Amino acid sequence: MPKFSVVLVEPKYEGNIGSVARIMKNLGFRELILVNPPQISKEARIMAMHGVDILENSIVVNNFKKIRGWFDFLVATTAIVAGDRNPMRTPVFPEDLLNSLDVEGDIALVFGREDYGLYNDEIGSCDLIVTIPANPEYPTLNLSQSVAIILYEISRLRLRKELHDLKKFRRLNKIEKEVLLEKFDSLADSLYENDFELKLVKKTFRQLIGRAFISGREAFTLIGLFRRARDRIKKSALKFYTNQHQEEKGGDYNSAKSVEQRNTCE
Repeated sequence: MPKFSVVLVEPKYEGNIGSVARIMKNLGFRELILVNPPQISKEARIMAMHGVDILENSIVVNNFKKIRGWFDFLVATTAIVAGDRNPMRTPVFPEDLLNSLDVEGDIALVFGREDYGLYNDEIGSCDLIVTIPANPEYPTLNLSQSVAIILYEISRLRLRKELHDLKKFRRLNKIEKEVLLEKFDSLADSLYENDFELKLVKKTFRQLIGRAFISGREAFTLIGLFRRARDRIKKSALKFYTNQHQEEKGGDYNSAKSVEQRNTCE
């Protein structure tokens, strides 16, 4: 897994810096780099809350060029996407950062000024541009909000990647899906006599599984449930027919005995 650092280029407001430190603490990111920031005082510490240690340990430099050699990969953020006048800004979306999790090294997430963002030369020195989909009438988010969205997306992707191979969270595979559908179909066959209703319930369940993207563990649980339900229905049916047969035999025996008693009396 790579090591991510948050870089704020010439932030104007110390309150935003404190808010960024707080969200970094919330989501487990520790290294904050400030390029030519304002003076850090009480306001930033108040906004940082329990992330004040990130604020106090932040690295301060006076020029963005100084940090370029510190990282293996630089990711620029922008609210302004590519157009005919600005072909340099061709971005990806936050979820496309999944591949960055396979990188072994240091990655900088670079955020620009509250009013102007990143300049073209700063973006040009980065390896990738990411943008957050927003209302085109007002696409610029608050600095700390932008940081929160990007860090959340990376955290989500990282957690999903870590849990991907665990049986509890792994998506069911083709074989598991077919076994699950087979067990459900067998259960449905024992419950429905009307062909139309039977086809409908089977189709509905298949579509439900397709939309839900359940895990292998969830599929295993459902397979066990359907198998037990089917076995219970079979046992109940067998018990019912056995009791009915015994009652019928008992009725025949009692009828024969009554006839014999009447003949004896006559």
